[in-house]
Amino acid sequence: MAERIRLRPMTPEEYAAYRARSEHEYAAEMAASGQLDADAAAKRAAVQLAELLPDGLSSPGMHLWTALDGDTGDAVGVGWIEVRRRAAGVSAWIYDVEVVAGRRGEGLGRALMDALHEASRDLGATTIGLNVFGHNTTAMRLYDSLGYGVTAQQMKRDL
Repeated sequence: MAERIRLRPMTPEEYAAYRARSEHEYAAEMAASGQLDADAAAKRAAVQLAELLPDGLSSPGMHLWTALDGDTGDAVGVGWIEVRRRAAGVSAWIYDVEVVAGRRGEGLGRALMDALHEASRDLGATTIGLNVFGHNTTAMRLYDSLGYGVTAQQMKRDL
């Protein structure tokens, strides 16, 4: 039986489409979380992605993959991690994990996370972390079921 998800490096064409889409989606998530209004979120998303990926696919420490269905070879998502080498050791940070809308609910998110864990280990990481917006309860349930624990928490209240 084939692996459920196989990762391959994102192509320049895929990256161009991904970069535009992810900037828009990240801004929408920031706005939905109540952190910023839509205009400020769009500006912050553009700045942060430019800082994180100054050289696109060649940005140091960054690994962007297209997730392929292990049976069909169809592109079913993306994964983006950074490998961080620090005094305390090597860790990975997940910046994005996404399954295409038409394939959600099939267990591909879990399989993609497993593939990212394996790729991170192969790159020398001994720990992995991520951030999730508080309104994304589906993702939080997945991460909790995979053994992730809260290391910090921001909270807000309307006055």
